[in-house]
Amino acid sequence: MKKYISILVLLVIFIGFLNINVSTRKGINYKLSTVRLPLYLKLLDFFDRHYNYSQLVKEIVKGAKTDEERVMSIFKWTNANIRKVPEGFPIIDDHVWYTIIRGYGMDDQFSDVFTTLCNYSGRTAFYLLLDNKDGAQRIPISFVEIKGRLCIFDPYRGVYFEDSNNNLIGIKAIQSGQAWVIRNLGVKPEVDYGSFFLNLPEIKLDELRRANIQSPVKRLIFQINKLMRH
Repeated sequence: MKKYISILVLLVIFIGFLNINVSTRKGINYKLSTVRLPLYLKLLDFFDRHYNYSQLVKEIVKGAKTDEERVMSIFKWTNANIRKVPEGFPIIDDHVWYTIIRGYGMDDQFSDVFTTLCNYSGRTAFYLLLDNKDGAQRIPISFVEIKGRLCIFDPYRGVYFEDSNNNLIGIKAIQSGQAWVIRNLGVKPEVDYGSFFLNLPEIKLDELRRANIQSPVKRLIFQINKLMRH
């Protein structure tokens, strides 16, 4: 009898814990607001997004045989399915999955979508906001690890970079002075990428960023590290 009472007490405590109010943040036209919701709903939403990412990536990379082919499939899918914010539409900043559902976003959200999906394909991917040489312009640039190389993409403008042999080129090769070529899926953008590459900070592949903490295990590691820092 005591065993069943103990189980019941633990169950009540667990249900109470799941009903604790937590918060999430959402930005509309650059104004942040806090949304309160029960923990169980936030967890359900998290796992719903996780499994949707996994299923979507399986569909996108179906048929691709190499890491490079898989990454390029995701890059092309992002370019084809995410649009620039239409005039008069609100600029919404929330979860990456909702950007995919809406089908439009700002330049950093293009990189968010691309790098998040690349992480779900098994590649380490993230983006950084880079300033050009004189600091007059800032753009997001995406990086994806492929066979030890940090390859470079600009999903918003449909741009990627190759070497003279038509292979995706890594940032170290560019920094060492190797010749590189701009490839683009649409109209060639008027951007001096070389000016942005001059200001690259030190990049640590093992650092967890938004794009690679969407899965449950990595999110748990991130939260544990966050707690340990405080």
